[in-house]
Amino acid sequence: REFCLLEAQGSLETDGTGGLRGQQKFAEIERLDNGQVLMRIGVHRAQGSLVKLKKPLAVLKKRVADDGSISYDIEAVVKEKLLFKLRPDVVL
Repeated sequence: REFCLLEAQGSLETDGTGGLRGQQKFAEIERLDNGQVLMRIGVHRAQGSLVKLKKPLAVLKKRVADDGSISYDIEAVVKEKLLFKLRPDVVL
């Protein structure tokens, strides 16, 4: 399984009580024909790009056994990030 990082200017906020974790969907992300990426969050729209990471990152899940020993499982590999350098535009 592969994941992708999201790097944006500013912060991602939600008006839901569970925060971003509690939401099923917080944005629509579309890859355009020119290789750019378009992200829509509510009335905001940001244009960015898909960038390969210099070194891949691993997403680890911690496991604690009954005897207290700790191990980590690799859940995913992150090789790319969505990079949004500019603040989003407001679309009405």
